[in-house]
Amino acid sequence: MFCHEGPWHKVDRIWTIDIPTGETQLMHHRTMDMEIAGHEFFSRDGKTIWFDLQQPRGKSFYLAGTNVEDGTTKKYTIKRNEWSIHYNIPPSQQLFCGDGGDPSQVANAKDGMWIYLFIPKGNQLQSHKLVNMKNHNYDLEPNVHFSPDGKWVIFRADFDGKSNIYGVVLP
Repeated sequence: MFCHEGPWHKVDRIWTIDIPTGETQLMHHRTMDMEIAGHEFFSRDGKTIWFDLQQPRGKSFYLAGTNVEDGTTKKYTIKRNEWSIHYNIPPSQQLFCGDGGDPSQVANAKDGMWIYLFIPKGNQLQSHKLVNMKNHNYDLEPNVHFSPDGKWVIFRADFDGKSNIYGVVLP
């Protein structure tokens, strides 16, 4: 996978490349003006590229995933306050986590400064607040990850003025 950098609403960002042939494939085709897709990451089995999708930018929020083999896309709706800068998936591939965002971020969330656990329910993500990030400066993005055993969400934060690594045990 590789990405074109630039204003997300102007570039076709997420691509794959077949190394032996050099053939490239766009993984997300824009469907409207000002649509953005980014902060992409692979599923643990490598079959899906997940990404933040906004249709249009700052209005409707999704965590979307495109199957790298057949190009089908799955979209989970996310509430504005639960939008996250980054998302990730555990080894079980049954959950997601997110790192929230402060009010100055693209979602303009009034209460979005949380580390979240997300459980897919139909076409939506049900959120559970794990860590209150109100004392974190979002100039440094928490960039959440699951531990290899899937029992912890690990992130960085500057709660005391310097960057440290933190973890929270999943309920």
